[in-house]
Amino acid sequence: MNSPQNTNESSFLEKIKAFILKLVQFMKKHWISFKTKHFNRQNHSASTPKSTTKDTKSTDSPKREQAKKEDQKPTLAKFLFGFNVGYSVIKNLIITLVVVLLIGGALIGGAGAGYFAYLVSGEKIPTYEEMKADIENVSATSSMYYATGEKISDLKTDLKRSEIPLSEMSPLVQEAIIATEDEYFYKHSGVVPKAVVRALAQEVTGASTTSGGSTLTQQLVKQQILTNEVSFKRKANEILLAFRIENYFSKEEILENYLNVSPFGRNNKGQNIAGLNEASMGIFGVNPIDLTLPQAAFLAGLPQNPIVYSPYSQVGALKEDLSAGMSRKDEVLFRMYRENYITKEEYDTALAYDLTQDFLPQEADVNDSTDYVYNFVEQQARQILMKQLYTADGYSDEDISNDQELKDSYYNQADLDLRSKGYKISSTIDKGVYEAMNEVVAQYATPEISYDENDNPIIKNTSDLGNVKVVDYVDKETNETKTLVEPVQNGAVLRDNATGRIISFIGGVDYEFTQVNHAYQSPRSPGSTIKPLLAFAPALEEGIITPASMLFESSAKVPSWENGALGVHEITNVGNVTPNKWTDVRSGLSQSSNIVTTKIYQQMKDTYNMEEKLESYMHKMGFGSDVITTEEYQGVYYALPIGGISRGTTVLDQTDGFSTLANKGNYTEGYIIDKIEDAAGDVVYQHEVSPVEVFSVETAYLTTDILRDVLETGTAKDVKGQLNFQADIAGKTGTSDGQKDIWFIGYTPQVTLSSWIGYDNAVDTPINDLSNSGSESPSLRNKRHWARLMNAIYNANPTILGTDQAFQKPDGVVEAKVLASTGMMPGKVKLANGKEVTVSGATKTELFNKKFLPKTTTYDFALAASEKELTDYWNKTSKSASEEAAKKAKAEADKKTAEAKKTKADKDKKKADEDKKKADAAKAEEVKAKAKLENEKKLQEAAKKKAEEEKKNE
Repeated sequence: MNSPQNTNESSFLEKIKAFILKLVQFMKKHWISFKTKHFNRQNHSASTPKSTTKDTKSTDSPKREQAKKEDQKPTLAKFLFGFNVGYSVIKNLIITLVVVLLIGGALIGGAGAGYFAYLVSGEKIPTYEEMKADIENVSATSSMYYATGEKISDLKTDLKRSEIPLSEMSPLVQEAIIATEDEYFYKHSGVVPKAVVRALAQEVTGASTTSGGSTLTQQLVKQQILTNEVSFKRKANEILLAFRIENYFSKEEILENYLNVSPFGRNNKGQNIAGLNEASMGIFGVNPIDLTLPQAAFLAGLPQNPIVYSPYSQVGALKEDLSAGMSRKDEVLFRMYRENYITKEEYDTALAYDLTQDFLPQEADVNDSTDYVYNFVEQQARQILMKQLYTADGYSDEDISNDQELKDSYYNQADLDLRSKGYKISSTIDKGVYEAMNEVVAQYATPEISYDENDNPIIKNTSDLGNVKVVDYVDKETNETKTLVEPVQNGAVLRDNATGRIISFIGGVDYEFTQVNHAYQSPRSPGSTIKPLLAFAPALEEGIITPASMLFESSAKVPSWENGALGVHEITNVGNVTPNKWTDVRSGLSQSSNIVTTKIYQQMKDTYNMEEKLESYMHKMGFGSDVITTEEYQGVYYALPIGGISRGTTVLDQTDGFSTLANKGNYTEGYIIDKIEDAAGDVVYQHEVSPVEVFSVETAYLTTDILRDVLETGTAKDVKGQLNFQADIAGKTGTSDGQKDIWFIGYTPQVTLSSWIGYDNAVDTPINDLSNSGSESPSLRNKRHWARLMNAIYNANPTILGTDQAFQKPDGVVEAKVLASTGMMPGKVKLANGKEVTVSGATKTELFNKKFLPKTTTYDFALAASEKELTDYWNKTSKSASEEAAKKAKAEADKKTAEAKKTKADKDKKKADEDKKKADAAKAEEVKAKAKLENEKKLQEAAKKKAEEEKKNE
């Protein structure tokens, strides 16, 4: 089916009108020519004055004198001459007019035939089977499916339509329809030429009132094969197809199909109805074969303008004013009488009958329940079909957004196609994971809210996300005091990083309480979650910072608009704290420092003039002007990177942004419709992944590595201990002003899961934040909720999270040792006073992009530092350096003294050792000599003793 469009074919009408105008001018010109030739000549002769000359005695010739006398005599010959002249003029005028009309008619007819041939040229002529399928196709149910193959649901519609054979339809209705809509139905061959010519003439001449030229056959073609588009091309195709339908189908088949597909307004439940069966049962509660004459006439009048003539409103209530439908019924009765389908007595009786007593009373419509996944898939599928329709007609997104009427027309057409063309819509949602995540919500986050007889709320159990907000407020329109009841809502999205496939989501804590899908329909302040996307990653990409870069966390005062005037706003960290200390970029992000973030962003705007680049980065990640305006980038809105945006971001927006970091810097749009197939199984839409490079792989990895620290030592260090599995995870917490919005977004190499909690704040009340809605801080509650969701996902399908993967450091990222105090390399620095200081000290190992390796420390090493902050730092560093040098000199002197003392002691020890050695040697000699004497003495005594023994023996 072609889409509706604003087809402008007035140029052809203008050409016809111009031709008729030229024809009239041509006739007028010839009339003037005839009048000048035959009448003005005589008048001229009669009125020409006599010639006069200076010779007053000159006279005319005898013949002229005679002619004058003849002219002055009213004779029969003069009368006959005038009659002949008049007759000649009229005859020639009539001949000319006939010739012109014949030529003009031939031209117009030829042009019309040629134009008709042009309009239908290139159109595919349908076969009998195709036409039969179209005209008998009441509707085909479209269905939606999970990615895992299970059916989500059939597409629901309030259009009630059912088929019955012609034999079950009252002859009175058949006659009424023919008498009213197509009196020549059984005589024509699909088209009534004079009706078409009449309608065309009315269009060409711009008549204020027009009469329809469509037969029942043409109406059937329009309803089942073509569209309601108003154009000559569609009308030409309608005529051609009407002839073809009549050639292949009997009058009974055409009439049966017409009565089965035509719209008949609403029934007593407020449902749209089509087909005689639903009309008869839904308005009068009788079978179509049992309709009375007044009932049949009323129903036969409905197809011309179903909503206006319908007796019921959109909720099934009987209209207070039924005059339009009743007048139409009376007109139908008159036409039946005029065509001799009913007698005068039947006509009078039916006309006098009070038909209002036959209308059914209102009944409640019990529709099948829907849920968040049904609505999400339906809305996205309709949007896809709608875009296909208007782009095929040459319209852009901007054209549609700027023309509400045009947008509505395509919306309605897409909605009709979606519900009636038998589409199979395949979503990306994993049924098991979706149910697991929403079971967590049902178990921990859904409070039970009921009401007593006085309509006072009864909260039977609370939610782990926070207390149900119950406050009284004054309705500004009615000035009544009312009670607002709001649970803490939750929106979450789980998507694949590489493709954008939305695997699962959470639309809210209770669909019956509110149908707003908090995953993508509820823009809120992103709080600190926007920091890595809008400040840190762009600054890393441009080489303005490294993870080791230092900033001083002092008071950050920025210009801001307050109460319509430009003022100054002071940025502080959480708790209104100003640390006044040196902090590196890595710690600034992992600890979510507002001051560090703001100073980086301010430098990018004020020093590097990056407004357009920042906007470009965000646009590439899907954050369009509907999220952050160009004015906000260009103006003095320095709170943007800490969540101070005017319009807010959706959970899906944020998830897409963080997936960009996880996907090596490449953005892919989150999507929920994988493909759409028509009733024949042909694919009419297939999602195509179109990555957009936003950041380099080096920037993405560096940012991710810092966000790893958020879960290790930063603001989410308590999360990993709540998980039932191990994984490489990076993430970011976020809290908006006044704790109205609480965020946690975490990602693995494979998927990103975001979670937001907060009140809907449908009414402005004193209680809008979550700070007092539970015993724990709202941030702790949301992080625990995120961990529960991750555990549920892992239990449902362990492979989805990619727990076996890790973020891989690219070749362009290297490690380097830098000074912990400056984030740069050690070296000599020339101070403002001319002194030169050698900077050294403790070092740390940090990651760097090869393109932006750390250099030797400079005087202005710190980003956004004031002169005082630098002076104080270097004075302290210089003093420390002097004290260190003195300590070093003293240590050297002490070392030398100690060495001298040691040398003397060594010498003394050596001398003593030598003296001792000599004494020991002398003593040894003395002992040796003494031993010798002792030995000699012993020898002498032995010899003496021997001599005495020998002497004694002698």
